[in-house]
Amino acid sequence: MTAERQNPAEPHFDLTSLGEVMMRLSVGQGQRRIRAERLDAHLGGAECNVCAALAGLGRHTAWFGLLPESPLGEWALRHLRANGVDVGGVRLVPDSRLGTYFVELGVPPNPINVTYDRARSAAADMKPADIDWELLLDTRWLHLTGITPALGHGPAATVDEALRQTADRGVRVSLDVNFRAKLWSPEDSRAWLEPRLDLVDLVICGVEDAKVVFGIDGVPEEVARMLAERTRGERAVVTLGEDGALAWDDGSLERAEGVSAQVVDRLGAGDAFAAGVIDGLLDGSLADGLRRGVAMGAAALGQRGDVLNVSREVLGRLVVGGRARPER
Repeated sequence: MTAERQNPAEPHFDLTSLGEVMMRLSVGQGQRRIRAERLDAHLGGAECNVCAALAGLGRHTAWFGLLPESPLGEWALRHLRANGVDVGGVRLVPDSRLGTYFVELGVPPNPINVTYDRARSAAADMKPADIDWELLLDTRWLHLTGITPALGHGPAATVDEALRQTADRGVRVSLDVNFRAKLWSPEDSRAWLEPRLDLVDLVICGVEDAKVVFGIDGVPEEVARMLAERTRGERAVVTLGEDGALAWDDGSLERAEGVSAQVVDRLGAGDAFAAGVIDGLLDGSLADGLRRGVAMGAAALGQRGDVLNVSREVLGRLVVGGRARPER
């Protein structure tokens, strides 16, 4: 049950999102699955990771989607609640399953290797009628990713409906491209995403994904400008890996240098970055959002699991100095 708002004139949520929660089973860093004797279990998903990271900063967030009516679905609900995310818009589906993915956390030069097992999951059957649109859109900001429409016709139609309704209601929208080659081809991704960019206020994209999906090549500044010009809000953020990120904001360029980090677990760092960017925009500054995003992405690299847990106080110290003091 959601809490009553203090001011009915204001949106109930700071941010809402919809997508899929998955169970992640991973072996230890540098180990191979074929020889694994133990698997570590975590829960995550690009959209719910953003909700959880922002909730940790004190933002009021909600995640919408379908979960199986099973012990695994209840586990996912408890996970979201424990991270401060409102789950009043979640539907439990009988005789369904939770999507799973298996991960090898390769140590460079070896890559991270992911194997998905998400066919016929609860989220893959999502359709527009499953969403409480009045509740989802009672928000300042809606965050979407390119993962959900890649799951199938129903999820794609649901994201389409979200974009259509936000256009009618003035809700700001961010889209993290999050290209997944194991879900759809670059051509299919571009065909779906590109016509919808003019319904988005901010697009977030890796510099390599911009080339692979949209065919945009060149220096990062030009990539950001060309992406921004395709959006409603004329804003784009381009991530540069260890070199940080830059943004094109309605004609001006912003940049945030990378923050050094010891890598424990790479998964979820991009979602933590997106959360930081949106946090800055909720305060009215994309430049601040870039700095927060880079700091939060670096912090996520040093935590196990997909969800970043960092307080507003710790984030402030990371943004200023790039490193938090010991807490004793």
